[in-house]
Amino acid sequence: MAISNAQHTAIDSYNIVKTGDGTDTVPTAFPVGVTSGDIDVLTPNYGQSGPDTKANYLELLFALNAAGTGTIELTAASEGGPEEYVATLALSSAGGIVESGIWRWADTITLTSYHLSACGIAVADSGNSRVCKFGLDAIGHRYFKLYSTALGTATSVRCYARYF
Repeated sequence: MAISNAQHTAIDSYNIVKTGDGTDTVPTAFPVGVTSGDIDVLTPNYGQSGPDTKANYLELLFALNAAGTGTIELTAASEGGPEEYVATLALSSAGGIVESGIWRWADTITLTSYHLSACGIAVADSGNSRVCKFGLDAIGHRYFKLYSTALGTATSVRCYARYF
């Protein structure tokens, strides 16, 4: 028997989607009509397949340009909808795990979630002196925006994203 509609997972490599300096301002008004973001899951980088996407789930990694701390605010929107808060992520790269040169991977992420409770959102491997991961169910959203709102001793933060 042939399986024509088998479930499968697409796995992508990481893309740098944001480099921030801690000075972003999170919006205070949320009008409908959003048409862009740092991540657009209907682009080839995020698995566009005609009018569909393979990006059912997003995984984010963060690196800071020194051992230190930072804060990321994450929002999402459906096409033409308002920006919606998804999470606040408090980052720490105190473990000193080198990405390259001066960049240090965040090894601890403290999550404050505003995502729907039935949707998956999680932090994995936090506080273990390893690269910490943040993941979320992307269902129902096309655009994701990252705001680098605060940095401690680091002066820049990078966000890497992949879908699956």
